[in-house]
Amino acid sequence: MSALVLDTNAWVWWSTRPEKLSRRQRSAIERLRRRGTEALLVSIMSCWEVALLCQLGRFRFTVPVERWLAEASEVPGVEVVPLSLPVIVTAARLTNLRDPADMLIVATALDHGAALVTSDERIVESGTVEVIG
Repeated sequence: MSALVLDTNAWVWWSTRPEKLSRRQRSAIERLRRRGTEALLVSIMSCWEVALLCQLGRFRFTVPVERWLAEASEVPGVEVVPLSLPVIVTAARLTNLRDPADMLIVATALDHGAALVTSDERIVESGTVEVIG
């Protein structure tokens, strides 16, 4: 495995409260980071989702969301990946997921040949992507 995609909650938890991640998730992330050549990928959709969830009061940080996003995106080994046409086309085919953000995040993992770190049961149950739960 050359990369992992972090789902929105996994990214936030890893950045702020890693104990909320499962032991398996923490182990996979740390194993990848020790290698130093692989990346922890975060879809730009997760940045949008963090901003939205802050606006709705579901996420709260000790700093403004703009600053949190900038700092969390600049952690060594983390790469925020933009949407691409192949990701968008793949996401459109993942109708069993229903949530557009989930569709785009899963499609990002598929496009990069990466496992997805998530605790989202809908994604896990979909069987669409390799999941580290």
